[in-house]
Amino acid sequence: VAVGGMVDTDRRSIIAVNLAPVMNGFELGKMLTQRFGMPALLDHHPRALLVGDRWFGKGRGVPQFAAVYTGEVLGGALYLGGHLYRGPGGAGGELGHTFVQVDGEVCSCGRRGCWETIATLGWLRRQARAIGMDDPDRIDSARLVGLAESGVSGAAELLDRYARNVAIGIANLEQTVAPNFYILHGDVVGGGERMKEAIAGHVRRLLPARGGGEIAFELGETEDRAALLGAAGLVLSELLQFPL
Repeated sequence: VAVGGMVDTDRRSIIAVNLAPVMNGFELGKMLTQRFGMPALLDHHPRALLVGDRWFGKGRGVPQFAAVYTGEVLGGALYLGGHLYRGPGGAGGELGHTFVQVDGEVCSCGRRGCWETIATLGWLRRQARAIGMDDPDRIDSARLVGLAESGVSGAAELLDRYARNVAIGIANLEQTVAPNFYILHGDVVGGGERMKEAIAGHVRRLLPARGGGEIAFELGETEDRAALLGAAGLVLSELLQFPL
């Protein structure tokens, strides 16, 4: 099971899902094993995406890369040195809760200034409402790009701000571990090449002069196919003891 929240892969339980706190502490793996009489594995949703990319998608043959997911929440996963990175007990990947504004907005996790507060659909829709866009609660990357290309007032500027907000966290990640290659998933994929290039441009402008080669970006899939294939890959890796 690919879980959109913090998980303990050893205990096969959910630690926290900020948008659905009723799931906090839920020992989902144990429950599924009891119900179906077979092993059940849990992992972080972005790691499933990354394994799908690595085995079946645009990460095939790439020595290191990052998968970044945006939407209602934000997360990521890393493939470094020929291996999927997973901290003790499945920790890590909560990129949405890295800090980008010390005194920023209060996040769903209760802290201030998380990347998630400025680079998810919640922020985008609040800003769309603030500038008077029609039907702001339906704004997403696909619709925003369409409005920008139609010349709707304020749309191009909002698109650029949103792309920069997404880029801030990616630039921090690049400064820390330098994956150099990013596969974008989730909402921003709906914005197509224009959104991808806007994010890529801001990342490159935010970074100082550096070695290590060019930073590249690709669009993943908006649907859950990559996560489904990746979850299957995680199961096969566990059962066959095949390294990721």
